[in-house]
Amino acid sequence: MDIMKLFFVGNRPKVLERWFKLLADWQPEIIDSYEISSKLLEVQHSIVLLHLSSVDEKDAQLIFRFKKDNPKVILIVCTDVPNEDEGIKVLQSGANGYTNTYVTGSLLTEVVKTVLRGDIWAGPELLQKLLKRLLGKMPVTDRKVDTAESVDCFEGLSSREHDVLSVLTTGASNKEIARKLDITERTVKAHLSSIFQKTGATDRVSLVLMVGKRQA
Repeated sequence: MDIMKLFFVGNRPKVLERWFKLLADWQPEIIDSYEISSKLLEVQHSIVLLHLSSVDEKDAQLIFRFKKDNPKVILIVCTDVPNEDEGIKVLQSGANGYTNTYVTGSLLTEVVKTVLRGDIWAGPELLQKLLKRLLGKMPVTDRKVDTAESVDCFEGLSSREHDVLSVLTTGASNKEIARKLDITERTVKAHLSSIFQKTGATDRVSLVLMVGKRQA
């Protein structure tokens, strides 16, 4: 059985100590940003909890670049004072979650569980604004989404996969998609996996970027 390994990246001891206590069952490990390549490539499945407020811009960009090149790595970004512009930038850069550094222990655990299910963790308003911005064809970062410039990669989707995609672009979670289409969450995940494979998208946000490009 594959084991999911949890890593912390940050330079504020009190924050890291708190995370250790709250997520002790995961047997987390603290790493420096320059260690991320060597450490994360040693394990098949990994989650990185990044304290954005205590690392410099250079280290943050190093981590975001690694995430871009290794989309299967799950990245949760925590910040002391969340704000809309930063949140959108972080999610566009590939993060799977964006939240307050000091959320309660139960909520932090829920954040981890949510991204493990394949959903994005962010406030519903933030996620809706992100999707609206992407679908509104506003400037975005240079994610690797140009996988179908000459061929419409969406043509290979089944009718049900198109249904799932349609609901997903409203900002819905897997659970909400399942409820809307009257199917199970497991079925939603199966459809999403197939959609990602057929389109070349690496995650939900990059998929929305591709939808936006297709509609341009």
